[in-house]
Amino acid sequence: MFLLLCMLIVIGSTLSLFSLSTTAAPRRDWIPSVNFGGACQKQEVLDDVAPTEVLQVEPWDSSRYVLGSPTAKYRDNLRNDTNYITSWANAGFTNQFISLVNMIYLGMLTDRVPIVPPFAPDHHITREAGIITFGEIFNLTHLRATLRIPILEWRDVKDLPSSSALQPYDAVEVEDIGCWSTRQESSNSATPAETHIRHLGIDPSYTRTPGYTRMTPGRDDSHVIFSKLAAVVYPKRPYRREMENLPLMVESRYHQHRLPPDPQLTCFDILYYGTSGAEVFEWRFGFSPVWNMVGKHLLFNQRLVERSRGYLRRAFSLGEHESIPPFIAIHIRQGDFGLQCNLPGHCLGSVDLFVDAVKRQEKQLLASKGMVVGRWLVSSDSTDPKFWDEVNALGWSYFDHEAEQTLEKCGEWQTPLVDMVAHSLAAGFVGTEDSTFSLVGGRRVEDWNNGSYELVTQH
Repeated sequence: MFLLLCMLIVIGSTLSLFSLSTTAAPRRDWIPSVNFGGACQKQEVLDDVAPTEVLQVEPWDSSRYVLGSPTAKYRDNLRNDTNYITSWANAGFTNQFISLVNMIYLGMLTDRVPIVPPFAPDHHITREAGIITFGEIFNLTHLRATLRIPILEWRDVKDLPSSSALQPYDAVEVEDIGCWSTRQESSNSATPAETHIRHLGIDPSYTRTPGYTRMTPGRDDSHVIFSKLAAVVYPKRPYRREMENLPLMVESRYHQHRLPPDPQLTCFDILYYGTSGAEVFEWRFGFSPVWNMVGKHLLFNQRLVERSRGYLRRAFSLGEHESIPPFIAIHIRQGDFGLQCNLPGHCLGSVDLFVDAVKRQEKQLLASKGMVVGRWLVSSDSTDPKFWDEVNALGWSYFDHEAEQTLEKCGEWQTPLVDMVAHSLAAGFVGTEDSTFSLVGGRRVEDWNNGSYELVTQH
């Protein structure tokens, strides 16, 4: 018996050594520190893992899908036995968000590891704001564990200027790569994403995706179908129809190379217009596969949540530690919509339209949850003093970003992020039709808080 017991101890010790043989290095991120005074400073933060702690690495741990620390050239850090996917994006923050989440979804369909770029200035954000990485905003640790897939950021792969760099668009190495363009057939140029390209230090040439990948083949259509794109770029035995004679759409900008699409790192200029094929702009619908499978699992980092809670307490005149009561968030987009009266729903409407929608949300929350709402938070890009006089008369609260000095203390990216995160904490939401900022805000309230939302069409 003694001999048998010794053998069992030895076997158990050996198995324990195997299960703990890989050390998971704590992920190092730069995220804003938070206090209730509103100050934002760059502070190095580690995940809640002590550097000496030994953990079993999960199959979706992203460190398994690069060769090591970030390298000067991305190609030097890619594994030969792994295929990857990436894309860039343009327009405002939420449009970039939709594009990049669509890319992650396409990576799931194609068994490719997504490499997510940072957000880069375009619409609404000036070039001087620099970049902000995806992981500074969203909890990628949670997303990886929920989806059970690896997800990399470009900063994991290539040595790039940080989000605090004074020159974020000057990568040391500029590398050639061939990519796909989803631009409609009437366009002879790829989607402009200059700040992304400059930051990542890549020089892409583009080949247009085959016509049959479009929602409406043969027409001037921007919408591409995920399953058909997946067939084209799947690593093993991809669909080859029409692939032999695809012409180069545009040569690279800097080196004028004419490379075909890269087989290992599939890259796209934009995936904003991706669809399952059932509808266009599918994020509007409850069935949206991208939102349901990926988007709704992208939670904000907790420090951003706590910062927005601080803003809410001050806007609602609450104490530092008081609970935040149920509230309805309202997003009234005016600004550029007021200059686009030729487009349906883009002319500025009366605030009364939003008041009516808020009342409907109040009735809905009372009927479905027995919830009485007595707080309202409005966000808007309006600069019209009369508009804000109306808001004050309604008793609606708002963040005074000038008094908070959000821009001065936190930077240009953080002003909309404070509002965005606060919206996600609401019991109900009223937004502006055709604003993706409103759309995604409403979907978060619906799925995260079991709330409801309505988008108002402005006449």
